Amino acid sequence: MSTPQGWYDAGTPGRQRWWDGVQWTAQERDTPPTSPPMGWYPVPGTTDVRWWDGVMWTPYRVRAGKPRPDALAVEPPVVGLTLGIVFLVLALLQLTAALISRNPGNFAVPVFLMAVAAIWIAGAAHSFTVRKRPVPQSAPVVDASVGPLPGEVDGPDAGWYPMTRQASRWWTGSRWTWYLGTRFGVRPGHAGPRGYLASMIVGWCVAAIAVIGAVVAVVGIVMEQSTVTVFLIAFGVVFALLMGGLSAFILLLTRSRRNAMLLPTTPPPLR
Repeated sequence: MSTPQGWYDAGTPGRQRWWDGVQWTAQERDTPPTSPPMGWYPVPGTTDVRWWDGVMWTPYRVRAGKPRPDALAVEPPVVGLTLGIVFLVLALLQLTAALISRNPGNFAVPVFLMAVAAIWIAGAAHSFTVRKRPVPQSAPVVDASVGPLPGEVDGPDAGWYPMTRQASRWWTGSRWTWYLGTRFGVRPGHAGPRGYLASMIVGWCVAAIAVIGAVVAVVGIVMEQSTVTVFLIAFGVVFALLMGGLSAFILLLTRSRRNAMLLPTTPPPLR
């Protein structure tokens, strides 16, 4: 059986290096203070039972008897903050075009983009807040609804098996678990199927927004040429390219993570 994925002594005092289950990676960090092992713990001062990855709290908790991510779960939070800023800039650009054209119908897109930006930024803020909560102070919660947990063994060849270049999944020896090993730590993946569907929907929605930008450019071309129409053409083309690229990125990224988001239907290859 191979050594489980995780952080191990890097050979330098106070430093740890990430072992992905197969080989050492370039990821290093300072050795964290002694803390409880990963698991589901009650959060001090709340009624939540949340996933502790051995280093920090994560935006995953048990709700209605099932492990689920928070509604505003964003990991890492800096990604949510970055996407929020990107959508905010796009919203301001679209708002500028709407003000110049003075067409009430053109204000729908900037309002939508601002709402998306607000959601991403709120998610990042929420995840930052979760991480700052006090460390677990009680025993972990052991319940069938959250199992099998990573590290459980009930057959041969148990261990971490790569699903993508960035994520591995724990195989108990007889079945797959929903838990994924990532460079950020071990994360529950119970909501993977729903996340996969949502990501595909978002990707196609962004593609539809890109089409709106293309329509704006076409309208500018057929209208009588003026400073306003030249701006509309330029803005429509740039907007369509940006949103089209973002759509392609979301759809391709979601497709590449399919094996990590959906539970495999076959056992891992024999070692």
